[in-house]
Amino acid sequence: MSRLVPILFRDMLRPLRQMENEMRMLEREFFRPTFNNRPSWFWKYPEAEKTTVAQLKDKFQVELDVDGFKPEELKVKTLTDQNAIEVEGRHEEREDDHGFISRQFVRKFVLPKGHDLKGVVSSLSEDGVLTITAPRKPQEIAQDKTIPVEHITEGNK
Repeated sequence: MSRLVPILFRDMLRPLRQMENEMRMLEREFFRPTFNNRPSWFWKYPEAEKTTVAQLKDKFQVELDVDGFKPEELKVKTLTDQNAIEVEGRHEEREDDHGFISRQFVRKFVLPKGHDLKGVVSSLSEDGVLTITAPRKPQEIAQDKTIPVEHITEGNK
């Protein structure tokens, strides 16, 4: 009989333990740092987003995995007022056995200072990787310069 009692209590405490686990998960999600604001399921599935951003010596480069999108379903545009590049992908809505399917995304990348929006190029590889490159502006080399001193007299003010 004494062995039967803990088993009965264990079953009675199961909902309480489940609630405690859910409250702990809620605390972890709520008090997470703001710079890490992706949901916890995102970290379990790192393939949910495959993007590489690199600032190289001569260019700024972004690589996005857009597998499943055709070149005509992708749009890359420069936003001069924001010094940024915007990438948009949109599948047309189509019907299958279970309903309608539609996919779209929009991503924006702000360029670091010193990069040329006019020279942005993009290419889509066969394996579905979109590469966007913005060249670095050539740096102007400051040269020594002699500034003439102008003599001002009362008559030519």
